[in-house]
Formats: sequence, C-alpha cells, structure tokens
Amino acid sequence: MKVENIFLSINAADFDAQSKWWAKLIGRAWDREPMPSCHEWDLREGVFFQVLDSPRGAGESTVTMRVADLDPEITRLSAAGIEVPEPVKVEGFNSLRYAEFADPEGNTVGLLDGS
Repeated sequence: MKVENIFLSINAADFDAQSKWWAKLIGRAWDREPMPSCHEWDLREGVFFQVLDSPRGAGESTVTMRVADLDPEITRLSAAGIEVPEPVKVEGFNSLRYAEFADPEGNTVGLLDGS
C-alpha cells in the first residue's frame, strides 16, 4: 500500500464550538470546508486534520501532535484560554516531554516535544 494522504478526524456533537476550539489550538482557522459538515486543516504536506459534524463517537478520540517546543505553545494556548498541564518527561527517551488534556467534548489531546 502506498499511502498518499492521512486524514485525522474527530466527531463533534457541537460542530461550531469544536471547530472554534480546535482553531484556537492549531493557531488558525481551518483551511477549507470540503462539505458543510467538515472543517479541514493542512497540518503538513499530505496530513489533514478534520472536525466532522457528527455526534456519534464524539469525545472518544485521541489526537497527539508533536511540536518543536512545547513551552511557547503552552504559553500561546494559555493566552487563548486553553489550559495545558505542565509537561512530563517520558521514560525511556532522552528529552521527550508530553502534556495531556481534553478538548471541550472530552477527546484526549496530547502534545509532545523532544526526542
């Protein structure tokens, strides 16, 4: 199998509120609305994140994103009203740190940095 694109999606019971919250987390509005029930961001070449207007399964997803440096992201998110706990060092890695929290519907959100 040759995978050309990856689509990461979460289902939202409150599509508008979830789309706005994820826009704050990602740091910008969605890149497109391919259909009225989908807001989609280009995270990097070939990797897309979607909020879907679908209450079935809402709050049951896990999204983990690796960023270059957690500290400025946590500061930015705090200023945007998103509280992120202090990152913890991940055992077995040199400098990998992880912070876990939840979006308004209960999806698990993880942020990583380091190696």
